[in-house]
Order: sequence, then structure tokens, then C-alpha cells
Amino acid sequence: MKLLFFLLTVLSWANEVLGRAVFAHFMVGNTEHYSGSDWIDDIKLAQEAHIDAFALNMARGEPMNAKAIADAFSNAEAQGFKLFFSFDYAGRGPFSKDEVVSWINKYAPSSAYFRHQGKPLVSTFEGPDQAEDWHDIKAITNCFFVPDWSSLGAGPAVRAAGGVADGLFSWAGWPWGAQDMETYVDASYMEALGGKPYMMPVSPWFYTNLPGYSKNWLWRGDHLWYDRWIQVNTLLPEFVQIISWNDYGESHHIGPIRDHALVAFDKDSGKAPFLYSLDHHGWRVLLPFAIDRYKNNKAVVTYEGVSFWYRPTPKQACGTGGTTGNTVSQLQMEFQPYDIIDDSVFFTVLATESVKVTVSIGGAESQGVLRDLPDGGVGLYHGSAPFNGRTGDVKITVWRKDVLIADQSGPAIKNDCRNGITGFDAWAGGRLTSKASRPVSTPSLEDEVCVRGTGANDFDVICRATCYLGYCPKSACVCRATGAQVKLPPEVPGEVFPAEGLNSNYIGLCNFACLYGACFSSYCGKTKYPLIEPTVSPFNPPSCTSGTGDGDWSVLCNFACRHGFCPISRCKCTSQGPLSLLNPTQQTKAVSRIGEDHGLCAFACSRGLCPKQACDANDGEQQEQTNPPVDQIEMPHLDRDCYMFPECVDLDNPQASSCSSGHTRVSFDRGSCSGRYGRPICCKNTVLPLKCTWRGSGADCNGQCHKGEVTLFESRTGGNPGESGDTACNRGHKTFCCELKIFKELTSQCRWTECSGGCTSDESLVAQRTENSCLLATTPLKYCCKNSPPPLSNCHWVGQGDCADNNCNNKEVTLLLDSVGLLGGACAWWRQKTLCCTPEEAVLGNGQCPAPSCTSEAEEGCAPDEWGSDQPEDDCEDDDCEHDELRRDVVAVPQDFSLAGLAFEERSLLEARGEKRRPFEVHLIDLLMAAITIKLEARRYPGSGSLHDQPGASDNVFQQGPGCGNPDILVTKRDPKATKTAVGLKLDTEHNPDLLLTDEKKLQYIPEFLRFVSSGDLPNGKKSIFGRIDAKDIKENWTKKLSAFPKSGKSQKIYTPQDWLFEQFGSTGNRKPLLLCEKTLNNMKGNIFEGNDMADEGKMTRWQRSALSGDVAAQNEFFNRVARAMAVWNYLNHPDVLPTVQDNRQNLFDAARLIAQRVPEFATLEVLMMEFDEAWYEHAAERTRLWVDEMLDEMERGLAPLILSGRAPPNTAVITALIASLRNRRGDIRAPPRKKKP
Repeated sequence: MKLLFFLLTVLSWANEVLGRAVFAHFMVGNTEHYSGSDWIDDIKLAQEAHIDAFALNMARGEPMNAKAIADAFSNAEAQGFKLFFSFDYAGRGPFSKDEVVSWINKYAPSSAYFRHQGKPLVSTFEGPDQAEDWHDIKAITNCFFVPDWSSLGAGPAVRAAGGVADGLFSWAGWPWGAQDMETYVDASYMEALGGKPYMMPVSPWFYTNLPGYSKNWLWRGDHLWYDRWIQVNTLLPEFVQIISWNDYGESHHIGPIRDHALVAFDKDSGKAPFLYSLDHHGWRVLLPFAIDRYKNNKAVVTYEGVSFWYRPTPKQACGTGGTTGNTVSQLQMEFQPYDIIDDSVFFTVLATESVKVTVSIGGAESQGVLRDLPDGGVGLYHGSAPFNGRTGDVKITVWRKDVLIADQSGPAIKNDCRNGITGFDAWAGGRLTSKASRPVSTPSLEDEVCVRGTGANDFDVICRATCYLGYCPKSACVCRATGAQVKLPPEVPGEVFPAEGLNSNYIGLCNFACLYGACFSSYCGKTKYPLIEPTVSPFNPPSCTSGTGDGDWSVLCNFACRHGFCPISRCKCTSQGPLSLLNPTQQTKAVSRIGEDHGLCAFACSRGLCPKQACDANDGEQQEQTNPPVDQIEMPHLDRDCYMFPECVDLDNPQASSCSSGHTRVSFDRGSCSGRYGRPICCKNTVLPLKCTWRGSGADCNGQCHKGEVTLFESRTGGNPGESGDTACNRGHKTFCCELKIFKELTSQCRWTECSGGCTSDESLVAQRTENSCLLATTPLKYCCKNSPPPLSNCHWVGQGDCADNNCNNKEVTLLLDSVGLLGGACAWWRQKTLCCTPEEAVLGNGQCPAPSCTSEAEEGCAPDEWGSDQPEDDCEDDDCEHDELRRDVVAVPQDFSLAGLAFEERSLLEARGEKRRPFEVHLIDLLMAAITIKLEARRYPGSGSLHDQPGASDNVFQQGPGCGNPDILVTKRDPKATKTAVGLKLDTEHNPDLLLTDEKKLQYIPEFLRFVSSGDLPNGKKSIFGRIDAKDIKENWTKKLSAFPKSGKSQKIYTPQDWLFEQFGSTGNRKPLLLCEKTLNNMKGNIFEGNDMADEGKMTRWQRSALSGDVAAQNEFFNRVARAMAVWNYLNHPDVLPTVQDNRQNLFDAARLIAQRVPEFATLEVLMMEFDEAWYEHAAERTRLWVDEMLDEMERGLAPLILSGRAPPNTAVITALIASLRNRRGDIRAPPRKKKP
């Protein structure tokens, strides 16, 4: 019986009503210049390929729509061909209901309109936001609606608008990375549809380089065309749609190329770097066989032949042109394109018996390697032959025994590239050239089962075993070949279960595998374990889960990469795993301020993180008055930051002359290039803008950089003629010079002495020169600088004799030009010597501020959290387990007790580590002005080292970003290998809202809330509009045991209002509200909400004074404290923190509401908490703004008189820049918004 059950399961997919059809995606937008003969030719070619209909993809409002659709239907009617509409909602915006109804009603009566079950078939490309429209559209037109809503995914698309779709089309027709195509997405659609028709995508290729449409990527297409038709036969969907007939811009066209249809490549639309579309007629060669077998379960072979394809340009012949493998636009990990494709000639042979294939490239032959063979010998043979470095003409021959059944040629493989860019499109050729000795039929698909399969990730081994035996469930495995059922091994009876830690996807696989003796112990066994169901599909490919970027890209990359958006051109992905999906929370027009960002600003800003230094949130249309981002005073390293192309390229072609990631073209060298060709000079975006020019002209060139400039390149020709003449040098050279932007700041505390003068005691001697006008010409003038260390070092004069060698190297800056220099003869030919110096970065104090992290408990803000326990937890978390700890009595108040200050006083009653719960006391005033003291006990919570011993908490770690005065937040993943001690030294278990202040062991939110509830005084000094609750009622009910509150995480049997409120902050049993935060940041957060000084006032004063005397270390300490206060608010508003903050606050409101329902005296508790919560955050934000303003103002006031008196410290420029930069970020200090009501 078990065998019969499995065989019925295996064959169930074959018991379909054969109403199958194959369509081809047809781009109406490419037909503006079509003639009637073009339509007829396309239709006839499609009919020859056995395609049933064109899916007419039509964007809204295209000027050619009306004529094109009329011509299409008139010609289709004449030729007996079918068409149907596929409304493109993505191209030019959504269609209105009336527009859709009008198009369908006008053409559905045509004999050429394709119908399913008597209804006109209608599809879309996207448009899920208009799903509700289709109830009315279907009612009016009686259409059969099969949209592509791939952006939703299978399940949500089925459920959209109450299940308005009659079936679904998927656009997921290409493989991920270097993998071959699988069918998990198809399976998810078929399962979600539950028997409704599925339209399966089939495509041969994908490569697009259309910057005008923000598209530049490829997907692996090596074996795709063959693999996909085999998968069609294993899944047997109701419909198949070939993508595409004529989408040339994405290189998956199987129809003929028409020169007048290549509109996607125009300079005013797609802006392609060159016309890269190649002939793909070979992909139609075997379609009649493949389609017949799919539609009829079998096909007859009357002619034999070959289809073959390859890229005529090897994958690393030239530059990539920015093309990526995969695309972040679909939240995929990106690769270099050459890492996911093979340099091979791929072929599929249709034959009646086994074949031998030979591939010749440039006259060098090799044997084709067959990867796939048809079961029984009749059908498709598929394989490939690698280039192996060969170039030249391509020829493929196919022999069946002694019969030559194919001898075909293709274009030469060359290392030549258009505009220096590798073209990744394939050429596809072939023909059916040999008539079979007799017609031979393939076996029927009804008589075949899966005979070879694979599985994703951990499923691969067991899927290979079961698929070979004929059991290859599409939900878990991918069938790679079908054939006759192999003889099954003897049955091994017995009940089996998935191994420990596995999920329900293994149940059927284990039952079948173990039944036939393939019972792998790592997958299956006799012991029944709880099934651990994954939260994300185990069949999905990995996503990026963390990443880094350089300079101003670091914050963006850190955030976006953790959520799967990690463009390889800007960021480096540092870890992989399940996608951490973060949906947009707002609309934005964000663009980059610092160069091509590949969508980073749009992605981050739409999700709540929009760093001003990198992104303009309003696309240049400022909605409010804001300051532009402030340039940091940093030392450019132009020798490393700039480079010149090694070869000549077309300067008018933006793709060919584009710089590498993170760089911008600043000039070019004409060198030996001809016409408008040249060698671009590119510099990092982080050093822009740069003032650069070519210097030197005439026949005898002596290009020399001026004061404050750096010599980068030399050439006999130079760049723009207007810079250094339009002729090449006969002798000498021209020099490309760029201004060192910070030269003025570097030398602001430096001076040349007068004749016979010298440096003062607080100055350093940096350089010297001879001044002939002095009485003692042999006594040099001195160049003195106050800075310590000096801003310039190794100063020396260059230029001897005729002074032709008078330029500094590219690591130096020109300090002075002079004909004499130092104690030497004057230059000939009116030339000058150059004083060259090496700029010293140390004077700026940059690069000395890593991300804050505690290294010792003794450091400020690094004290251990004594109440966050990293000891093994016992199982008892609840009130009825802790009777010995529930000692909550009213404390007697001494007679000399003073009301002054008591309303704010909270002190710990017990600090010993031995207690499980932290007790505190809070002093309140009742309605009769009597003082009442109430003990509070916080819930136990895990320390940072043990927070993840149980599930629930996020594994993100939040800390202030690296760099001096950086208020941004850096997010990393908790190191699972780190010891609890190591984690506890650097990180705190963090509560939101702020529950306690670690260093002073104080509770914060709840005591402040109770003080407000009993007094009616809000944190901002205003009075509550909802009144107050008598402190006596609070005392009486705060720890009153009630009926159990709902379970919270693993916490249960919670009986008191106190414990129910404290539970919302997180506990040992309820870890979801808790986060991991770096200690110094968390300590600053505690200071802010406690109302304390945000940093020690004495230290801040000392650091300010020392900074104003040139102490860079003190400068960094001062500004880092200011930045840390600002970083607290960036932390609270960070998109990875804000949802937790919002959920916790809402949970507190809900908890207060439930308490109010149970305790009549607390009837207003919820509205009071909502009033307090908003004021609490707003007041803390305002205090922070005032403190930040005060600190920056004090530093500025101290600096101003020093500048006016000529005594400015050497780090003046850096201090000024940091003040401006932090003021520009003042808007970051804002209270986190509450959760929006649904």
C-alpha cells in the first residue's frame, strides 16, 4: 500500500486535462515603426515555433498603442494567430479601470483574441496596488485574469483583493548567482494557487545595460533554455510564457532583430553604451519539439539538428561596464558578472539516438561534454564545450553514429570590445538539418517519473536519493530529468521521523527514503523530535546580512547591506544569511550628494535612515531650510586617490569613459590618442571638488605646479587645449596639477621670517630660502610654524641647472616657486625652482577615533550591569515562585522628612548581586500632601552575555559609529563565538523606553511615571490635562495580586500591576523588547533620560580648554561626547531600533489599559501614560538640544578671541569643521515617533 501511495503521488502531476498553451511576451512599445510585413513575419515565425499567442505588453499612454494594437489584431486574424493583453503597470504608471475595460471590450470579440474557458485571457506586468480594480473589470468584461504580481510573492498575490486573480504569472524566470535554474518559486505559486492556473516563465537569457532605465546586470543563462523546458515537463503548468519575443534591451528575445525596433538603446531613453543585441534565432530551432511534448505529453522527431549559443566575447576580455551578476534592485547579492558565467559553447541536440558533438574554435577542436541525455535515447541531448582560451570562428558538428546530422557555424569569438566594455549577450544559432530515417516518438510524460534531481542547501543529498527513485516533491526538490521508473529496492518497514532540528519539509522525504533503504541518519531516524519550522524558506538563496563601505558610504552600506541591499559597486558584503526584510516606511525622492549610489540613498531614506552627508532626501528640492553637509577637514592623498586610464577610450561615451566605483572623471590626457579619444583621469568622490589643470605649453614645455598644488601626472600632450595649448611638447612635458584643498588650513599658523629673523620659541623651523634683497644674502629666510607637530616635513628644493627637473613627486605639495631657492644659482630660461614638502596628517588629528568600545570596567560608562544576570537561569520567572522576594511594604517616613527634592529621589535599597530582582523605592505625595514611599521591583532580565541563550531578542549590536565627532550609529551582528564575559564587558542589555541607569543603579521610566501620576506634573513642567491618581491608591494597588495577566513570551502567572508593566520592558522570559547596545552609548542614553549632566561638566571644561590650546586628544574627547549625545537619538530613531521602541511603547499603553480595566482606581492610567510618554521623550530631546548647543557655543566663544588676536590653535580648522558638522546634524535630535495606528 505504501508503494502504491508514493507512485500515485509521483504520477499525480501527469493526470492533468491537456489544455496547455504557450505564449511569448511581446513588447508593443518596440513597434512604433512596424509595417504590416513585420507583423506578418513575427506571427509566422511564432506559428512555426508552435507558439499559441503573443502576450501584448503595453504601457499606458504610449503613442504607438492604438495603431500597433489595431495592426496586430488585423494581421493575427488574417493569419489565424492569437493575442491577448498584458497591461504594463510599471513602465509608465498604472492604467485606470476605464482604460483597461475599453481595451478589452474593443478587442475581446476578435477571432484573434485568446480565450481560456471561453473567457478572454488578460494579464499584467505588476500593478498589485490596483488589484481592487479588477473586481469591476472582471464583472464588466468577463475576462479570465492571470496577472504578474511577482513583487508580492505567491501567497500575498493569491490573496490580493480577496483573491481576485483567476491564476498567476510569475516573472521569476532566471537563476541566482552561479547556480543553475531551480523551481522553488514555481512550486510556491502552484501550491499557493491550489489548483488555479499557473503561468510559468521560461526565458533563454538576461543581460541588460541601460543606464537610462537604471538597469545594468545579467543573470546566468548558460544552461537556462534547456533546463527550463525540462522543468516545464516536470511541473506541467496550465500555461507557459516565453520571456520574450522582442525585448532586445534585456537580451532575452527569441524573435528576429529589427533595426527599427531597437528603441531601448536610444541615447534619450535607455542610453546603452553600444548596441549589444545579437541574433537569437537558434533558440527557436527546437521549440516545436519542446512545446509539442509539453502540450501533448509526447512529441515526434522527424528532423534532427542542433541549437547552440555562446557569448562572442570572453567574460573577462574587457571591463564590465558596471554590469553586475544578480541585482540589488531585487534584493539579491551581487557578484562580478564573470564569476557567475562560464566561457563555453552550449548546445542542445535533437536526435533519435546517442550523438557525438565536436566544437571547433579558431580551428582548434574539442569534444563537447554531454551533461543531459534523454531517457530511452529519443529527444534532447544537452552539453557544452569550454573556450579554454581559444578565439576565432566557431563551428559545431554533430554525429549520430556515422551520420552527420549537423554542421553549423557561428561568429568568431574575439577579445575585441566596443568602447572597452564586455558585451554579455549571447549569439544563438542552429538548424534542423537532417531528416530522421523514420519518425520516432518520445515516451509519454504520463509514463515517466523523475529520475534525477537536486535540492537546495541541506536538502541536496536526500533529494538526489529520492528523485533517482522517482519521488521528487516539487516543494522540496528540483527534478532535473524524467524517464522510466527504476526498479525500486526492497521495502524496509518501520515508522521514521525527521532528525533532530529539522522541519516538516523532510517528512515525506524521510518516509520514502527510509522505505527503500536510503535512510540517512543526518536526515531521518526512529526517534520523534519536535519539528523546528523555519521562519524563512529554507530553499531561498542567501541574502547579504551585513556590509561595509568607504568614507561617507559607510553608514549607508552598514544599514542597507543588513537588509539585503548591498550594491557591489559601493559596498562590500561581509556576511550572508536569510533576508532581513525591511519594508519602506515613507516615500522619498532621495538622491546621492556624493556620486552614483546605485540606489543606496533611495533605499535607506525610504526606510528612515537618510544621512545628510551622503543623501539629499528631496532630490534637490528642499522642503525646509537646512544647511548643506559640511566638508570634514581631512588630508587628501592624491597619489592614491586619483588614477589615469592605461588605454585610450571614447571620451564621449559615458560607459567607456566612466571611472571605477567611487570615482569621478576630473580631466583626461590626450596622449597618443586620436580624435575624441583620451585617457580619463579619475579621483575619489571623497576628495571632490578638486581644482585641477594641465600646466605647460609651447614647444619646449616646462609644466610646473603652483603654490599649494600637487603634481599628479606628466604628458607631452595634456588635456583640454585651453589649459596648456593645443600642441604637443617637442621637449619637456606638461604637468597635471591639483590644488591641495587644505593647504590654507595646514599653513595658517606658518610664516616666512624677515631678513635675519628667526623662529620664536613656540614655532618650529620647517624650510628656508635665499632672499637676495637682504643685506646678508647668505642668511636664509626661515619658514616657521607654530603647530606641533609641524604641518609640513621633509621640505627641500628641486631644480638644478636649467631647472627642467623642477616638480615635486605626487606625495608632496608645492610650498614656493623661486628662481634661486636656497644658496644656489638662478635657473636658466626664466624657470623657477620648487620648494617641495610632505603634508603631515597628524596635525589634523584625524583617524584617531575608532568606534567607542569599553576595554575596562574602570572606564567611564563601562561599569558592569550588576542586575543583568549572565548566570544560568532557573525556570522560575513568575510571582508565585518568588514569595520570599515580594516584600513590598510602605516605608515609614521620619518626622524630619522634607518634601523638598523627594519627588525626584529614588535610591537603591539593595545592590548585592545575590538578589534576583532589583528593588528601588520611589517617594510620592498624596492628595493630602503626605509623603508615601513605595518599593518597586524590576523584573529579572538577562545580561548581555546571556541575552541570546533563549530566542526572542535581535542579534543586532548598536554602537556609535567610528570617527571623531560621529553621531551616526554602526550596527553589527553579535559574535556567536564571543564569551559571555567578553560580551558583558562591551555591551549592555538595553531597555526601551529607558528602564534604568546602570552606573547609578536607578530606575527611570516607571518611577518618573508614578511621580507624574500622583502629582500631575509632566517632565516639561506642564500640568496633566487628565488629572492625577492619589498616591494612596497607587500604594494600595501597585502590588495587589489580581487574576493572572496574559502570558508574555515565556513569562506567565503575572499577577500584579507592577510586574505586568515592568514585563513590557523585557525580562528573562520575555526577551523580544531587549536590545544589545554598546555600554558608553547606553550610559549616555541613561544620563539623558535621568536628567543628569550628559557628560561630566568638569571634564568637558578641561577638554575644551586643552582643545583650544591645540590638544588634539582633548579635542576628540570633547566632540565625541557631544556626538554621543546626538547618537542616542539616531539610535532611538534608527530603522532597526525604532520598531522595537514603538512596539514596547504600545505594549506599555496596552498594559496600562488592561490594568485600568481591572483596577477602578487606575481608570485613567492609559491616557496618563500616553500623555507622560510623549512629554518624557520630547523633554529629553529638548534637554539634549540645549546641551549640545551650549557645548558648541562655548567652544566657539572660546575660539573666536584666539582667532582675532592671531593666537588661533593649529587645530582651528578642524574645530571649526566639527562645530559646523555637528550643528548641521542638530535635526537628528528628535523624539522617536509613536507607532501609527493601523
